[in-house]
Amino acid sequence: MGKRYSPEFKTEAMKLMSEIGKQETSKRLGVTEWTLNDWKKKTRVEKKTEESEKSIKMATELREAQEKIKEMEKEMARIKKENEFLEEAARFFAVSRQK
Repeated sequence: MGKRYSPEFKTEAMKLMSEIGKQETSKRLGVTEWTLNDWKKKTRVEKKTEESEKSIKMATELREAQEKIKEMEKEMARIKKENEFLEEAARFFAVSRQK
């Protein structure tokens, strides 16, 4: 069984690799280039997974916001109708008082 490396070590190795290249990182850290490639691929997959999860969360939040807007528009329409009715009633009573 191979040596286990911490996630922090792998992250730092990826940073170092982007700065000085895969071959030099391999020499400095004593990790094979194949292992560095593997870590890089896994990092990409993890980032894509995180991005997918963020996208799903954002889509859910957007859908919820759109539903809330629809509810508020319905409520606003109801309140406008009530307002119109009250204005008509006020005019009616104002006219009937003048008589």
